Amino acid sequence: MSETEKPANIGTRAAAGAALMVVARLTTRLIDLGSMLVLTRILLPADFGLVAIAASLCALMESVLELPINQALLRLPVIERAHYDTAFTIGLIRGGVLTGILGACAIPAAHFYHDARLAPLIFFLSFSPFMRGIMSPRMAAFQKQLSFWRDFAIELSGKGISFVFGTALAILTHSYWALAFSTVMYSGAMMAQSYSFAPYRPRLSLRELSVFSGFAGWMTVAQIVSALNWQFERLLLGKVVNRSALGLFATAGDITNIPFFALFGPMARPVMAAFAHVGDDRERLAASYQKASVAMATVGLPLLIGESLVADSTVRVVVGANWAGAGPMVHWLALSLTPAVFTLASYPLLMAFGRTKTILRRNLLEFAVKLPLVVAGVLWAGFWGVIAARFVSEFASNIYGLFLVRGLTGLSVRHQILGWKRSVGASVVMVLAVEGLKRLLPPADTLGHAAAGLMACGAVGACAYAGALLALWSVARRPDGIERLVVDRMGHALVIIRTKTAGMFRKAAPAGIQGTDLSAPVGDYRNQ
Repeated sequence: MSETEKPANIGTRAAAGAALMVVARLTTRLIDLGSMLVLTRILLPADFGLVAIAASLCALMESVLELPINQALLRLPVIERAHYDTAFTIGLIRGGVLTGILGACAIPAAHFYHDARLAPLIFFLSFSPFMRGIMSPRMAAFQKQLSFWRDFAIELSGKGISFVFGTALAILTHSYWALAFSTVMYSGAMMAQSYSFAPYRPRLSLRELSVFSGFAGWMTVAQIVSALNWQFERLLLGKVVNRSALGLFATAGDITNIPFFALFGPMARPVMAAFAHVGDDRERLAASYQKASVAMATVGLPLLIGESLVADSTVRVVVGANWAGAGPMVHWLALSLTPAVFTLASYPLLMAFGRTKTILRRNLLEFAVKLPLVVAGVLWAGFWGVIAARFVSEFASNIYGLFLVRGLTGLSVRHQILGWKRSVGASVVMVLAVEGLKRLLPPADTLGHAAAGLMACGAVGACAYAGALLALWSVARRPDGIERLVVDRMGHALVIIRTKTAGMFRKAAPAGIQGTDLSAPVGDYRNQ
């Protein structure tokens, strides 16, 4: 790509890459949803609680040894063979050490939780991060070019394979091992597919170790703290509540996270790449960040609030009436994530500039606020104390993030907050519409009522939000942003459909009327 092409194409390619990864993650989350529909009707809440403890311990230990290998490769001006070899070697060593540590911790963990089943479960699950760590490092070359269709194919095929084999094992055995097998199978399938899409012959070398060790440092510690923020709740709850109760909480968390992380997790790499390309121009960086932040809030806020509004119906439809106790948890867990929506774009911004120490400070702030609140909350209020602690810590982290963005881009805190006013206002309209509809619907006490209510509330909520958002956008004189992008794309699609339909009509029309040009433009679709 030439220098003259960068300004015109980078934003478009980053947006296309983000959209593709969002579609990939949404598709895989839909597969997760299908898996949950099956497995929650075969396995017990206690099975999910048991696997949640083992998986949380593995995730925590994985973060301790996490190295941002992919991020380090993406920041290189040119990626050479020696960089790939070093990346692979680091991943292999890390995976072996991680498997060994988890194997050594398996028996003590089983004694601590008074459950012998945890020992083999932890050891088996340790193979999942090992295989993720030895994926083909050459995938970074395509990501650096903002080409993400390979990532799409890898995620989709991996999730599909794990779903088929995990579901089959659950049906045959009715055992919690189906959950563990599905997790490991997913990582293994992704690892194998990566070498198919990005061929690489492994060669052991640490020649470019300085490239990775220099980039890791604070980022590794930041990832440890981040993992503690997300995992220590389940580990603590696993000690003080029974497995069935923990299974309800873990499943409620998984239901809550499916749409949220499906949308925003995949955006990080394309957005980070875009920020890195415009980093030398602070004015363009500020504009790019504000657009990304507003777009994420516009999509994420109604998603979480809407999920909260239909939590009971969602739980009954997805996992069945036997899991109804997870409904209130989904309701409050979704709301506890809302503060995070507003500064999601700050993480790829900090990564694009290598501000790993700043990321660590932010994670430490969140952890310092969350830890005492979670401990006190678990002892005094159980799950509800954990949810309250989440909200407070996310809010504190969000406030800190506003000031970090101001320092990097020059955007004032007030300007950042005002960017969210349309999404907040439209969300209020959505809440009023859905709550009003819920008063007219029968109670969601059967699967049929729950499904009907879920579809009705979803349709009304989406229409109310979209209509209010467009109305507020029009009142604001249609500024540039996600609303204009959607309206322009929809208008362009309508023009194409109209043109093709007119062409088909001309072919089928009698000869006497074929002279009429039905596809002639009738004005700019953006002004109609």
